[in-house]
Amino acid sequence: MDSQSVQALAKAQALIEQGDCVQAKIVLEDALPADLDNEDLSTAISFCAFWIENLENMEKLTAIEQGELLISQWNRFIVLIKQFLNPSELTLYAFKKGIYTKALDKFLEADDENDPKMRAELCRKTGLCKKRLGDYEEALELLNKANSEFPGQAVILAERADCYDLCGETKLAKILFREAFFQDSESIELDNLDSPLIRGLIDRVQQQGYTGRPLHEWIGAYGILMGVFNIKRPLRSQEIGRLKQDIYAKESEYKDPSNDSELIVPRLLNLYLWLLDYYLLSKESINKINELLLKIKLLDPAIYKEYFSFNEQKGR
Repeated sequence: MDSQSVQALAKAQALIEQGDCVQAKIVLEDALPADLDNEDLSTAISFCAFWIENLENMEKLTAIEQGELLISQWNRFIVLIKQFLNPSELTLYAFKKGIYTKALDKFLEADDENDPKMRAELCRKTGLCKKRLGDYEEALELLNKANSEFPGQAVILAERADCYDLCGETKLAKILFREAFFQDSESIELDNLDSPLIRGLIDRVQQQGYTGRPLHEWIGAYGILMGVFNIKRPLRSQEIGRLKQDIYAKESEYKDPSNDSELIVPRLLNLYLWLLDYYLLSKESINKINELLLKIKLLDPAIYKEYFSFNEQKGR
C-alpha cells in the first residue's frame, strides 16, 4: 500500500470512528483510482456503503429506536464481514467504535419514563454498548443495575454472565449462564454475547446441526452435558416442586403429536438434567436416579450415551 493510500485509510478510519461514514467514503473513493488493487480501500468503501444505505432516514426514529437499529444493523454487518477475505482489523475496530459510540449516545438520550422495566432495558443496552467498546467493568455495573431495577430476567442474567467471563470471573459466569438458559433461553440474544465461554458452547451446539429456536434450548442442555455449566447450586424446596411440575407438564406436551417436539425435547432434557443434578447433590436414592436416567434414555438415546461418555472422561 502506497503512502497516499495509507494516509487516506487512516483519515477514513478516524472519520468512521466519529460516525461519519459519508465523508469517510468520499476520502476512500478519492484515493482508490491511484491504487485500484488495494483491497483495504475497496473493502472499506463497501462497508461505508452498507452503513450509509442502512442508516438512511434514521433521524425519523426515536432515540431508543435509533440505538436499537444501530445494534441490529451491527449484527447484520458481522454477517457481511464474513464475505470478505482478511478485512483490516483497524477498519473493523473503527466501525465498531463509531457504531457503538453512536448507539450509546442514543440510549443515554432516551427517556426511561420512571418505568423500572424501561430503566432496566436502557441499562442493559447501554451496558452492551460499553461492553462492545471494551469497558467491561462499567458494562457490568450497568447490567447489575439493570438486574436490580427488574430482577430475574434471563436476557439480563446472560449478559451479566458474558461480562463476568470477560472480566475473568468465569465461575460466576457459569452459574449465571446456567440459570439464564434454564429460565428463558429463547429471550437471550445470542448475537450480543461475546465471551469465549459462551461463544465456544454456541459453536459446538451449532455443529450438532441446531439453529433458530431449538438452538437456544439445546444450549442449556448441552451446557450441562458438556460440562460448561458445571457450577451447581442447591435448589430450594419451592424450586424442586416447580421443577417437577414443569417436567410433568412438558411430558404431557411431548405425548401430544400436535406439539413441536424440536423445542420440547431439549427443554425436557434440560429439566431432567437439573433434577438429576439435584438428586446427585442431595444423595437421593439410586432408584430415583436410575428412573430419571431411563427417562433420558427413552427421550433421546444419543444424549443418554453422551451423558455417560462425558462423565466417564471426566472421571479419568
